[in-house]
Amino acid sequence: MINNDRAAEDEIHEDVFTVFQLSVMKRCGLILLLLSGYVMVCHFQSDQLVRQLHLVDLQKSWNDAQQYCRDEYVDLAIVNSSALIQEAQKWAGSTEVWIGLSKSGWKWSRLGPVQSSWFNSWSPGQPGTGECVTISSDGSWSTKQCSEQHSFFCFNGMSSSIILVPTLMTWPDAQSYCRQTYIDLSSMIDSNVNTMVANMLTSSNQAWIGLYRNYWTWSNLSTASNLPWGPGQPDDTQNCATIDASTGSFYSHNCNEQRPFLCSRDVKSSRASRSVKVQLRAGSADLNDPTVQESILQQVRGHTGPDTR
Repeated sequence: MINNDRAAEDEIHEDVFTVFQLSVMKRCGLILLLLSGYVMVCHFQSDQLVRQLHLVDLQKSWNDAQQYCRDEYVDLAIVNSSALIQEAQKWAGSTEVWIGLSKSGWKWSRLGPVQSSWFNSWSPGQPGTGECVTISSDGSWSTKQCSEQHSFFCFNGMSSSIILVPTLMTWPDAQSYCRQTYIDLSSMIDSNVNTMVANMLTSSNQAWIGLYRNYWTWSNLSTASNLPWGPGQPDDTQNCATIDASTGSFYSHNCNEQRPFLCSRDVKSSRASRSVKVQLRAGSADLNDPTVQESILQQVRGHTGPDTR
């Protein structure tokens, strides 16, 4: 009789581990099998990453601040929720500090970031508030909202020529058309090209060229939206952002200004532990039965959340 009981216990061991290996091992940090009454106890542990902010009270430009954060922490702080804004206000004290929010400067669609030494032909008072650029028949450039519709100039790489496309399109659609049909939207690399392109337009027309500036993005390159800008903000001539400690509002500034800054680092929170007991009455169930296995797992999930696998 004793031998039969021991054999039964050995069978229970095997069956419980079958269930455990199939579905519970991924979640259990510790398994105790209490064979009296066939009780299975799982001890669960979970780690969560929590974003911590750190004020660095050094005067640095935005770019230098970002490099410092990347060297010493992870990056300039991404403050993209109301909870993080409140946390940033606590750390910022009583001043404005750099956060990981910026808008890169002008870019040519085909050539990349504009260098300060490159040719430009802005109209008086330009660039304005728009993100995309048109050229007029006098050769001057103006910013427009990218959603406006204009004709546009494509660069034809096969013949190194510039093509005026009279169809009215938004800037993004014009860019897509040029890239699919030719090479890209045209770049005004010097005054000769600029004059040649302008002469293709009538006096009342404007057309898209390949010049644009990026939208506001976080330091991890994710798009920033619904930002809590302060009054009159953002200033479209400034490309880097601070948070005001007193209001939690964002302000755009010249990226070369010297300011303290907030860095962020993701750290593991203290481990949360939980024990779950699942009791089976002796002889009441076949642990190899898929229905019984699912019933056991449902009991475990009821204590640990729906993602227990």
